[in-house]
Amino acid sequence: MTTLENRPNTALLVVDVQNGAVEGAHERDTVVANVGSLVEKARGEGVPVVWVQHSDEQLERGS
Repeated sequence: MTTLENRPNTALLVVDVQNGAVEGAHERDTVVANVGSLVEKARGEGVPVVWVQHSDEQLERGS
């Protein structure tokens, strides 16, 4: 994930990558694919992945 070695506290933080939050984003499909690639690489390297999902009344539940 990084070119810096010996970083035992490294994690990948993924914020608001849900349909209701990114549906109108610029180059949405590319962004989502890039996030997927980062998650796959992080998991392959044993780096923890932390998912944060925004929630409010305006954001469709389960999106």
